[in-house]
Amino acid sequence: MIAETNIQTAQASKYIKWLCGHFNHKAKAEYDDQRGTVQFEFGHCEMQAQPDSLFIRVQADDAEAFERVKYVVGDHLERFAKKESIQVTWLDQ
Repeated sequence: MIAETNIQTAQASKYIKWLCGHFNHKAKAEYDDQRGTVQFEFGHCEMQAQPDSLFIRVQADDAEAFERVKYVVGDHLERFAKKESIQVTWLDQ
């Protein structure tokens, strides 16, 4: 199961670093200025910085894990980006 979102922001690289740095305490996270990946026990997240946006793809093997990975990634991004009033809307693939 896969879901994607594309968030309009000029701060994509910063959010990738914040999210991966935060998640690295409980999951395997790798990142640089343009990309980030997080391997949770319940799913996987890939992030890509674009010039004016942040593209995120999450995936999981079952419905419960799928909803959990969408919630965890989306909720954390919305909290980290509260100054921009970002709302994450997932498009299930």
